[in-house]
Amino acid sequence: LLLFNFMIKNSLPCYGLHPELYPFIGKLYLKAPLKVLFLGESHYLPAAYNHKVGQEWYERSTASYGFTKEALAWLNTAAIIRHDVIESNYKNPAHSIYRNIGKVYGEVFAKGDYPQALEYIAFGNYFLRPAEVCGESIIINGWDEEVRSFQQLAALEKQLQPALIVFVSKKAYESFVRVAQAQGATALLSKAKSVPHPNSAWWNRAIAQYEGRTGKEELKKILHNFTP
Repeated sequence: LLLFNFMIKNSLPCYGLHPELYPFIGKLYLKAPLKVLFLGESHYLPAAYNHKVGQEWYERSTASYGFTKEALAWLNTAAIIRHDVIESNYKNPAHSIYRNIGKVYGEVFAKGDYPQALEYIAFGNYFLRPAEVCGESIIINGWDEEVRSFQQLAALEKQLQPALIVFVSKKAYESFVRVAQAQGATALLSKAKSVPHPNSAWWNRAIAQYEGRTGKEELKKILHNFTP
């Protein structure tokens, strides 16, 4: 797995400038019964940095911003899942997204509760620039940024080779579909699905477009029925 991580980091240029954004890859991902890459929307910075990061992010390194240690920790999804979710007994409400994903995966594939089940999945964010405002949805800066995010995912998909990609952000999924359709990326489109954000009310609320299933039930259905 160490060699696997090294190959990914060195083949995707964004991680050279922003290593904190590297996705979480569970220790047992390569042995997973179904290799799934889950994708959120974007990273956040503390409110003190609202509107202080723009499109220059793609050309500058994280280090050049002089962020505090706390701010850097907010960007490090892999460390958050590893240290604050899997290895921690404290159930931070902001991190229930990861616990909820892990619980469903563990239930479907009999891999235990979320601390054990998360070791079989990968999780990253689709947009690799922090949102403008802490806790709010990212504002997509035109077609170029959409294409950049898609290309980064396409490169990551080649390295991770997931059987299934599950978006937990409607905005990210719709952006992905726009670019994938424009570029004729039918193979990527065929392995991508979307469910409501696991922190949202829709995770436990019946949804008409899912024939009355909740977000959680829809993810279970996808995992149960997906055949590569």
